[in-house]
Amino acid sequence: MKYEYKFVEFESKLGFNYDKKVIELEKQWNELGKQGWKFCKDGNGFTIFMREIAE
Repeated sequence: MKYEYKFVEFESKLGFNYDKKVIELEKQWNELGKQGWKFCKDGNGFTIFMREIAE
């Protein structure tokens, strides 16, 4: 199997509405999931996703 990786830096929206921030992040993560990306790791300010690529 072969994989590709995507490094994403999610910008934090200004404001105090935590629920709105969570909803926005869920939308972004769900869109990545629809594209086949799977959460891999979080660190150094980035969230890393991976997906299998066809050989």
